[in-house]
Amino acid sequence: MATSVEIGATSVTKKALMAVSGIVLTVYVVLHFAGNLLYFAGPEALDAYAALLHRNAALLWSARAVLFASFCVHVVVALDLYMRKQVARPISYGRYERAASSLGARTMIWTGLVLLGFVVYHVLHLTLGFAHPAYVPGRVYSNVSVAFASVVPTVIYVVSMIALGLHVSHGVLAMTQSLGLTLRRDRLRGLQRLSVILALIVALGLAAIPITALALSLTRGR
Repeated sequence: MATSVEIGATSVTKKALMAVSGIVLTVYVVLHFAGNLLYFAGPEALDAYAALLHRNAALLWSARAVLFASFCVHVVVALDLYMRKQVARPISYGRYERAASSLGARTMIWTGLVLLGFVVYHVLHLTLGFAHPAYVPGRVYSNVSVAFASVVPTVIYVVSMIALGLHVSHGVLAMTQSLGLTLRRDRLRGLQRLSVILALIVALGLAAIPITALALSLTRGR
């Protein structure tokens, strides 16, 4: 039977795995966001960027392997920690006063589940093209424009980006705590603001792409 010390050590290790995998995923999201903004520069810029990424197949698949491993670790450990927390406190309090916390902190597990479903859909939709009405490999701008020519995919992406924003808004702060970093109160507040600003920029920027594509499609249809 595991002792409390062993359980605590395991929990610390898992939180560290969550933090490291979260850092990898956050870096990817920021880079993905920066690359996707080329949509606003037109088809030549976005398609050329996509071609550049696919030019070195070994590097691309290595990056994908690291990203996939980080994603799997993040999801599995997050669910495990959540279930352990639920088991540790199976009986609800008669009266529960919620401590002051952000919306992102209170919804981490739920936004995480939304993002899990979104990633699966996104890969099938715009990476593999299985859920795309007219997917053409290499023609990223056209694929994006066609994908968001209807309302339903656009709404799915926008809602998912709201979930991403909430997740990132607390995730950056949570990663530092999971790694055991101690910050002064002023630096902690600064990191909190940075998390929120980063979350807003990424979420709004990524959501703007499907919204713009839908708007252009509706304008052309008039």
